[in-house]
Amino acid sequence: MNFEDFDAGYVRFRFKLRTKVRQRVWRKLAKLLKDGIPMIAGLEEIRGLRRPKAAESIAIGEWIRSLENGAKLADAVRTWVSTEEYMLIMAGEQSGTLADTLASVVTVAKAKSQIQGAVIGGIAYPAFILILAFVMLYYFGFKIIPAFTKVARGDSWTGVARVMIDLSVFVRAWLPALIVGFCAGVVAFFYSLPNWNSPVRVALDRFAPYSIYRVMQGSSWLIALAALVQAGVRLEVAIQQLGDGASAWARVRMDGALAGLRSGRNLGDSLERTGFEFPDREINADIRVYSTKSGFQEALRLIGNEWITESVERIQSLMGVVFIVTMLVVGGFILFLVAGLMGMMLQLAQIMQRSAI
Repeated sequence: MNFEDFDAGYVRFRFKLRTKVRQRVWRKLAKLLKDGIPMIAGLEEIRGLRRPKAAESIAIGEWIRSLENGAKLADAVRTWVSTEEYMLIMAGEQSGTLADTLASVVTVAKAKSQIQGAVIGGIAYPAFILILAFVMLYYFGFKIIPAFTKVARGDSWTGVARVMIDLSVFVRAWLPALIVGFCAGVVAFFYSLPNWNSPVRVALDRFAPYSIYRVMQGSSWLIALAALVQAGVRLEVAIQQLGDGASAWARVRMDGALAGLRSGRNLGDSLERTGFEFPDREINADIRVYSTKSGFQEALRLIGNEWITESVERIQSLMGVVFIVTMLVVGGFILFLVAGLMGMMLQLAQIMQRSAI
């Protein structure tokens, strides 16, 4: 990989992180398209309002070049946006309602941003306290407690002080492995979100943090599916097209729905019979009711929008609980270390007094 490839990858990474910037781009592009401005001209106008070296200017410039070479917008932006945004833009282009669909892109992106904000807000301070706990473990295990044991023999300590000495031995032996294991676990978790499929994953998808991923993928899928069906695309073909651009996790669930449709069942029954509870058990029951009614595609879109709004509120409440529980656990552990240190100091004073007699 040369430097130019690295630089382009870095710009894409920056642009993907800037959710609010993308929301502004989609909102303005939707307005320009509704006013009859051609796609490329609209993008040129949006780019003209940005600094030339800004990530969004570079991104829009790449999109324009792709469009001039005959690519569709979805293909042009695919490596620059999230999977949810790509699916919706692709559906909007195929349905001929791109301007309206871009409004859904903004809705999904805004909800995703709110969810991310709730998650980050819920774990940021507990994560800081957790790091502080690791630092305290290091100093207690490698510095403070060994200094006490140099003054008095290990068999002189009892009670909480004895526990602290045992903890010091454990920390010196296992703390590096614990830190490496923790970091590896975080990496494995984020890799597992779009890739892991198993019966265990189906169970975990009912609970945070995996349920958060299911909500974002499921609501985006419903809105995109509604746009394709509204454009006259057959339901089976629409699901297959969305599956082509989806993650491995989502593709397995869409393939299960396709198998049910090909067996003659309606969409709600097909989703329920997969056993994946995708996009959601209650949502599938609603889809089963609407599958036989007129206005099915509009019902799908409304279900998707309502579900993502409700999910944001639910996840914000959930992260509040996570914040409190984490603070109690980690705070309690830090208090235990402090209390243990005070206990060791009292015992050391008693040992020194007995030695002086």
